[in-house]
Parts: sequence; structure tokens; C-alpha cells
Amino acid sequence: MVTFKDLEQSGWTHKALAYDQHFAPVADQAIDAILDLAGNVAGCELLDICCGTGNLAASAAARGARVTAIDFAPTMIEIARVKVPGARFEIGDAETLRFSNGSFDVALCSFGLWHLAEPDKAIAEAERVLKSGGIYAYSTWLPPEQGFEMFALVLNAIQTHGTMKVDLPPAPPPFRFADQDEAKRSLTAQGFTDFSFATKTAFWIGSSGEELIDFIYKAIVRVPMLIQAQVFF
Repeated sequence: MVTFKDLEQSGWTHKALAYDQHFAPVADQAIDAILDLAGNVAGCELLDICCGTGNLAASAAARGARVTAIDFAPTMIEIARVKVPGARFEIGDAETLRFSNGSFDVALCSFGLWHLAEPDKAIAEAERVLKSGGIYAYSTWLPPEQGFEMFALVLNAIQTHGTMKVDLPPAPPPFRFADQDEAKRSLTAQGFTDFSFATKTAFWIGSSGEELIDFIYKAIVRVPMLIQAQVFF
């Protein structure tokens, strides 16, 4: 049986280059915010979880961190290694990290929780590999009603002209970790105690609906599957 995790890994492996060219410039607008939440990372052992094509790792290294980064898509890792030769990149599973307990001062996850079948397990793994007092920071997308307009446009179109009940493996709630109360509950359950949240606006500039759909098909995995699974009469 094909799972949500299977589709995510296959999709991002296929779309790594397109993601780097088209969607990374949107997601990268959160890099400074997530690093600022982590504080001064100079000299720190830093783990970048779900590192994508390496742009967060590059910024962390530029701030003086000793960076190790993992992603489950081999093609993402190939691109990242070229970009950031000073960091260590590995193919890896965020839900089952291979590192020993207490290996890192900082663990970051930029938009990765969105793509995981068991995000709580990934948070628990991040806590395990952190040293005592280590810092964990993640970024995630806000739900449509709080400003994720790109998603709202597509979601509203599907709900108006199609259906959300499609033949795809069930996915975890995508905006769960944007809810601060839910985030605190999950983080507390995994052993974290102090919390800080920040909100930032990211922009994608396009001139037409056709350009938006082209962008989505090139650089996003789940939404194109949802569109393709529609049956129109």
C-alpha cells in the first residue's frame, strides 16, 4: 500500500530541482527568522532536519555553525552538497535520526513538519539528539484564514468545483503546528519547556492564475496530486 510518506519522498525526489528554482525563494524568506529564534549559533553543532536544497544550512554555516543536515530526498541532498561544501549532508529520516543522544546544540526544521507522516515522532527525535538545554526551532505555514492566500485560492477552487474526498493516502493535518496551543502541547509532550513564536509574511509574485497553477505543479507535491485526483463531469 502506498502511504503519505511514500508519496512525499517520491514527489520531492522528483521535484528537487524545480523546488530549488521556484519554491525555495518563497520558503527561504523564513530563514533569518528561524535562525534568529535559535540565537547565536556561532560555534554550535547544528542539525538541519528536512534540509531541502541546503539554503538554511548555508545561512547557518555563514553564521558560524558547524552544520549537519539531512533530507529523505537524495536529489535534494545532491543539490545541497554542491551549494554548501562546508556542511555535512546525509540522506536521512527525520522520524528516525541516526545520531546519538545529545549530539547537537541546535536542531532546526524549516517547513519539514508539514511533510512528515509522524511529526510528533520527529520532534521527539530532535529532542533526543539535542544536548541538555539545546534549542529546537521550526517554521510552518499559517492556515488560509491567517494569511496563506496561495493555499486558500487553490483550496477554495477545489471545494467549489471539485471535492476534497479523493483517492489519496490520508495526510496529517497540515496546519497543526501553526496553532500555538497545539504546538506547545506537542513540544511539551516531547520534553521542551520554553517557547517563543514569531510570524513573518512571505511573498510569491505572479501575474495570473495560470502562472500560479504552473508554479504549483512545478514545485509542490501534495496539491498537484489533489488536483489531479479530481473527477470532472
